Amino acid sequence: MQKSGIPAIACCLVGALTIGCAADVDVRPEAQPVAAPIAIGPVPGLQSCPSGYLAPAVWPPIDPVALLAGAASACAVGSNASPCAPHHVYTPSPVRMREPLFVFLPGTNMEPDKHDLVLSTAASTGYRAIGLSYDNTVSVEAACTGREACGLDCAGLVRGEAVRGVNLTTAVSVARGDSVLIRLYRLLEQLDVIDPAGGWSSYFVPAVGAITPDNIVWANVIIGGFSQGAGHAAWISRQRQVHGLFILDGADDTCVDPATGGELAAEWLTTGLDPSAGRPKYAYRHDHGTGDTTNTASWQALGLGTSLMNADVLDRVPPPHASVTEQGHPPAAICSDHMSMARDGCMPTDLGGLTAATAAADVMLFDPYVRRLCYACDATTCP
Repeated sequence: MQKSGIPAIACCLVGALTIGCAADVDVRPEAQPVAAPIAIGPVPGLQSCPSGYLAPAVWPPIDPVALLAGAASACAVGSNASPCAPHHVYTPSPVRMREPLFVFLPGTNMEPDKHDLVLSTAASTGYRAIGLSYDNTVSVEAACTGREACGLDCAGLVRGEAVRGVNLTTAVSVARGDSVLIRLYRLLEQLDVIDPAGGWSSYFVPAVGAITPDNIVWANVIIGGFSQGAGHAAWISRQRQVHGLFILDGADDTCVDPATGGELAAEWLTTGLDPSAGRPKYAYRHDHGTGDTTNTASWQALGLGTSLMNADVLDRVPPPHASVTEQGHPPAAICSDHMSMARDGCMPTDLGGLTAATAAADVMLFDPYVRRLCYACDATTCP
């Protein structure tokens, strides 16, 4: 909760010459589309956030297919490629333990082992962290080619099928056992069996019969993702009240207005009420040479506000809801401005970007990510 005697607008600016605020803490006191009001997240009170990297425990990779209990899957046991690659799980040091679970969804054709730097950053911040393996083999862009018109809700249906594993559209085919919902539920169930004192039971409700979204305690989950995974995370936040949202270089779906030919925020971003309105939401993207200082309509519809802050120049505590970087990227062929935001081997150590970080604490965006991950837990739960 907010400390008394300190104005809610108080903040600490973090830039090239001002690197922090105290030694160990940030000091502080499907219907027809109907336009819904855009809820902009409140300015949070100042919270205690960890300083520096504290190594978490790393679990052995967990084969998702072995946990499916007969659910349909496109996978064979033991594959290391999407959608069959192992889940990655981290648990924080007890001295930093925070209540919410952090679940991170990889991007198109990416596996959890491509995001260990982000996962270990989240775990160092204090969260039990899961890099979830699921079917992300077809991008929304590819699936919706020729179906871009507003009114079709192609992007929303594709994301819904990937998350829920039910047949919503012919644009994509996701087996039930390869969906986000089934993979996450079965993993939490298994973690609770392996580690019954680990608190995993706080994140799911045992299923009686078919597994449904109600079997995940979304209000106790900070959902995050990169690229396509960021869009899936944002879609979940529009369906269920999540504890918080942390997205990297994604969730910018649009549709084409048949009347004008212009782009609008996709229907799933604007239809109905947002159950996660008012929850902590943080998004970070690469500038991609645009020079943007204003959020896209899609990010505004998510409740991230209009202002896009370049945190390379100046970061803030509490952090802004939407941030951008102009960092470079290492020369490896797999790397790009996009991949520099979250892919191991492509996240740079400095603004120039030529050297890839090999440890979470060496990532240029480590401190900014920690601040946003910290504030993705609300001040009542994480004062």
